Amino acid sequence: MGKLCKAEMKAHAEAEALLRKGALSENEKDFVLENWHPGAEHNVAAAGVFFTPTDLAADFALEPGRGRVIDLCAGIGGLAYWVQQRSKWRGAVDLTCIEINPRFVEIGRKLLPEARWICADVLDWRKWWQRELEGTMFDWAIANPPFGKLPTSGDRRGFMAFEFAVIDIASEIADNGVFILPQSSASFRYSGRQCFELLISGPGVAFEQQTGLFMDCGIGIDTSICRDHWRGVAPLCEIVTVEFAEWRERRQVKGLADGRGQLVLL
Repeated sequence: MGKLCKAEMKAHAEAEALLRKGALSENEKDFVLENWHPGAEHNVAAAGVFFTPTDLAADFALEPGRGRVIDLCAGIGGLAYWVQQRSKWRGAVDLTCIEINPRFVEIGRKLLPEARWICADVLDWRKWWQRELEGTMFDWAIANPPFGKLPTSGDRRGFMAFEFAVIDIASEIADNGVFILPQSSASFRYSGRQCFELLISGPGVAFEQQTGLFMDCGIGIDTSICRDHWRGVAPLCEIVTVEFAEWRERRQVKGLADGRGQLVLL
């Protein structure tokens, strides 16, 4: 159990009381998303679980477009909830949420009953993608994956950081991706800076070189504004976008070229 102050414990208890009700109003859902604290029941540091602040989740939801959206490591559905809210003006979305924690899934189904919830390890993606989703391709993958060097035994390429494994998985099942990463894992610096800086070294650059998946800052959201709104931590992050469909096309063309013994410059 985490160390929560009295005000946090009181708000968490009120959120728990709401969750024992039937259907929740929009205001009640907002209250739960703002105040249900994972640290009240779980060791969030060990699991790398830190829920996205509401303001940041609302800004993040400006990035994904309409269509089929999958939230990897969904938590209680904060990101997916705001994607659903934005869809009222931007076009319909079909949401799927993957989350390993059964309690989080239980709460998520209460907050976002419109979504398809699957309780599974995101790293076992081949199993749930084929068994539960019949190999459905998604227009968008979104995630605020756990931060830190967590076990990645299901990862095919042995990435050191969990967030890189999640992006790698998303590249197989979605055409586009939007992710919240620690700034140290991005291949650029934008948040909290006066200007955009593209890096020439670091973990993010190494990931790009290894995979051919290149990160962008999308519409450019400065996450530092919400740095003090996280619960129990104050990470500096970046919102990273990746175009997977284009990457798969490049990979396919290169594979065909390699099979003919020719070099194709793309």
